Amino acid sequence: MKKSLVQVTLAAALLLGGGHLFATNVDVTNSTIIQNDSTLESFKVYGNCGMCKKTIEGSLKDQAGIYSAIWNKETKLIEVDYNENDISLQEIKKKIAEVGYDTEEKRATEKAYRNLSGCCQYERAEPK
Repeated sequence: MKKSLVQVTLAAALLLGGGHLFATNVDVTNSTIIQNDSTLESFKVYGNCGMCKKTIEGSLKDQAGIYSAIWNKETKLIEVDYNENDISLQEIKKKIAEVGYDTEEKRATEKAYRNLSGCCQYERAEPK
């Protein structure tokens, strides 16, 4: 709980006045910011390339309650702005897994993963 609070505080500080803050070696893989009906969530999604980016972001496009979804191939983090009243974080992760991409909490089926193009087949961690 304490770690989550620190992550949220750090993320809020960066958004509100981040131009004057500088941090190195900060590993924030999950963060949440809630404002009005909008929740901004950041979490890891495994993938490799620009085609992965298109597929990952596309899995959330035109979904009710999703305002935006942007995946960064270098950090492997996706930032999703959504309305918790319309879609849950677990549903978002399920949608991403359905197109073949693992998160730290939701694993894609072997079939979905194998349907990815060769360049998109990232090195998968062993199932827990």
